Order: sequence, then structure tokens, then C-alpha cells
Amino acid sequence: MDIEQDYFYWSLIEQLVIEQKYTILGLSQDGNEILLEPVRNKQFSIVRLRRMDVDWGNSLSIDIEKAGQKFQSLLNQGVRTPLTIANIYVSTLPPVDDYPDAFENGYTIGKKGAINITSLLLVKDEKDNGLKRVEELLNVPLKDRLEGKETTDNEDVQKIRNRVVAYHNDLREEERKLFQNGKPFFTYIFLIIQIFMFLLLEFYGGSEDTETLIQFGAKFNPYIYEGEWWRFITPIVLHIGFFHLLMNSFALYYIGPAVERAYGSARFLFIYLIAGISGSIASFAFSPFVSAGASGAIFGCFGALLYIGIHNRKAFLRTMGPNLFVIIGINLALGFVIPNIDNAGHIGGLVGGFLAALIVQIPQKKQRLLSIAGVIVAIGLLYGLYQYGMNETENQSPQYTLLKAQELIKAYEYEEAYTYLTQAIQEGNSSPNILFTLSVVEIELGEYDQAIKHLEEITSKDDTFHQAHYNLAILYANEGNLDLALEKVNQALQYDSTNEQYNQLKQKLIQ
Repeated sequence: MDIEQDYFYWSLIEQLVIEQKYTILGLSQDGNEILLEPVRNKQFSIVRLRRMDVDWGNSLSIDIEKAGQKFQSLLNQGVRTPLTIANIYVSTLPPVDDYPDAFENGYTIGKKGAINITSLLLVKDEKDNGLKRVEELLNVPLKDRLEGKETTDNEDVQKIRNRVVAYHNDLREEERKLFQNGKPFFTYIFLIIQIFMFLLLEFYGGSEDTETLIQFGAKFNPYIYEGEWWRFITPIVLHIGFFHLLMNSFALYYIGPAVERAYGSARFLFIYLIAGISGSIASFAFSPFVSAGASGAIFGCFGALLYIGIHNRKAFLRTMGPNLFVIIGINLALGFVIPNIDNAGHIGGLVGGFLAALIVQIPQKKQRLLSIAGVIVAIGLLYGLYQYGMNETENQSPQYTLLKAQELIKAYEYEEAYTYLTQAIQEGNSSPNILFTLSVVEIELGEYDQAIKHLEEITSKDDTFHQAHYNLAILYANEGNLDLALEKVNQALQYDSTNEQYNQLKQKLIQ
């Protein structure tokens, strides 16, 4: 083979790998074939460089077919489709006959053209023009390293090859060390705790029972308003239903060890807890509903891995980058589409995990100023969210008012519930749901005339509120006004015709 073309071949590889940050996917034992993966400008999935001196066009055709078969085997192993291949040959001379059709028009193989190979031949006499064609094909700047160089020998070629291999090996070693800072320990501790707590919830009333969840420490805004700050922490190990536990346990099992290996166990514990707390505070600020689960902490693990991408983008993209973005995107999208998923907690956990990683830093790569900045931003953000959430108690949002009133009713504190709801209505919170809750309290207190008044007010605002019609029917029946009671129960059935209670009351009234 021509030494000058060997040098040209390896100088191309050196520029693509070291300067353009292409990743070496495979290198043949003799070094005459290399597969590279671009990090950006991904017009092509893979770039294949082949050093071979071409005699006949048929030799190119055979080599392209063999390459196609190799890439087909990658698809069979589960590599994503489609694969677009830039197939670049470095030869001393062009073929003595015509170029094969597979070379001129491209080569397609696999189901529905899953693999497409675009080939290019660089020959010695057309080297300058060949470089421009490679630049255009790959959309990268390249230099002629032979320019101004009088002679080359095998030693020069070997030096370039050694630089490329050493660079590649250093990257692999850096990637290997990146995830060797600890062994999973707290990941499994949290898995055990959340499974144990789930079983405990089931034993004491059910993991989907709101009262049981609140009793064991779920995030419940009214109690947080009253000072139970620990409810920002305890929800991390509680789950609502078996499916919720199963999904979060799988997520923690797969993502937790990667974070714990990257940061070490102590840092992982800090990241996980801060992310979980951040998710709870964000949920407190933006969601009035009872919530629990490790989702915020798990999203924090995603945030910690994203932080790794800042420090080692190459390793991050190679190991998990694209897949991680897809997982985060899918989970957030599901949170906006599926009801009852606390996306505020997810986003809060993601940001909290990123900031926690910024604070603790990756081992051996500490930057004190970044760590200080992380502390300041995290404290400011969490304090701001907490204050925003606490202001809701002053605004007395309808959701909060209902939650608080329902808790008072469950505790049989009817007088306090009556005073609380009356004050809320005076302050402008007179939605049908709040009026209905007040009427329930009035019935319990024996204030039937007031209850009828409020129920009639509800039906005048919203005739579809069938529960109000039903309660009115009961109150009128108790007063002996059976005709009006029948009218009200018929109105209730108009909007909920299959309700067994409504139908039973109607049967009693017409007997």
C-alpha cells in the first residue's frame, strides 16, 4: 500500500476523532477499517472509513455488500433504525473499470430500506478535491495534513495511529471511572423502605385511602399550613396504590445505581433527599391535593445525571444522554395528559436533583464557586416556593377550603367547620362545592332551613348538581312535603339515572 495514502487515511481519522469528537465504534485488527459515530451534525448514523487499494469496480461492490450485511446484523441485535452510513474509501488509484451501481446510486438493504449506504472514493491524484467532498458529505472542516510535508514513512503513520488509539482509550477510561465512585447501597435501602411502608399502609387501611395516607405522612397542604413541615420528607417513601409503587420501584432500581455509582453513596443520599423534598415543596406550592411517592426523588436522579452531561458531555451522550431525554420527556408528557399525576412534584424534583448535584459536585471534579452558587439558588428557590405555597392559606383557594373543611367534618368538628366555611363564603369563596359542604354541616347541626336555603342556591346556579337535588329531596320528605321531594329526586335522576340511592328514595316516595 501507498504510505502517503496510509498517512492521509489516518490523518482523516485523527481529525474526526480528536477534533470533531467522533466516537470510535470499532477498529479492525489491521487498522484498515474503522467505524465512527458523529456526536453532532448527524446526517449519518455511522461513518465508515476503509483503507483499500482498488483494482476493479467489482471489489468495491463486494465490499459494500459485506458492509451492508454487517450493519444488518446490528439491526438484528436491536440497534435503532434507520441507519444511514457514510462509506469513505481511501485508495491509491481509482478502479480501472467503471464504478459499481451500488457506489454511484447508493446501496440500500433491510426491510423498507432500513440501511442506506452512501459511498465516496478518495484517490491520491484527486486528494484536494476529495477533502472538499468529504467536508461537504460530513459537514465538518478538514485539513490536508500532507501539505508542506516532503516525505512520510511508516513511523509517521504509526504515530498518528497511536495518538488516535490513546485518545480513544483515555476517553473509555474516563467513562469507566465516571461510574466507579461508589456502590449502590442507599438505592436498595430506599427500595426496602418504600415496599415496607406500602405493606404498612395496606395493613392499616389501604395505600389508596386518603385518611390512611395523611395519617402516615402524605403531603397534605392544610396540615403543612399548620406547621407539619416534616410532610415535605415523609411522602418520599409512601405510594398510592400498587401500580404507583411498582413503577417507581422499577425506575429507582434502574436509575438509582447509576447515580450512586457516579456520585458515591453519601452524595446520592443528599441528592435523593433534596430532590424528594424539592418535589414535595413544588407540589405544595402548585397542587392542593394529597400526594405521595418517590417520583420527585427519582426525577432528581435524572437531574443529577443531566448535571454529569455538563461536565462530561461525551461520556453522557455515549452512555445515556439521548435515552435519558426520551424518558424524562415521556414522563413529563404523561403527567400533563393523564389526570392525578403530580407534574409539579416531578419538575420540582428534577430541578432539585440538578441543584443538589451542583452542590455536592462529581468526585474529583469539585468546583467550589459552582457549589456555592448551587446552595444559594437552591435555598432561594425552595424558600420562594414554600412562601408561595404558604400564601395560599391567606388567599383561601376553593381547593384548600374544601380540603380543610372535609378534614374538620371527618373529625366530627361540625361547629368549627361551620364557622370556617361561613367565613370563607363571606370572603368570596361561594362555589357550589363549598355551599354544598356547608349544607352538609348544617344538616349535621340540625339547621335544616339553612341547609335548604343553600341547596336551593346551588341548584339555581347549577341545575346539574344532582347531589344537591337529592339532599333537598330528603329534607323535603322529612318535612312531609312529599310532592316537592319527588320533584327533587326526579331532577337528581335526570342527571344520574343509574344511582341506586336516588332510585330507592323515589320508590319510597311513590309508595
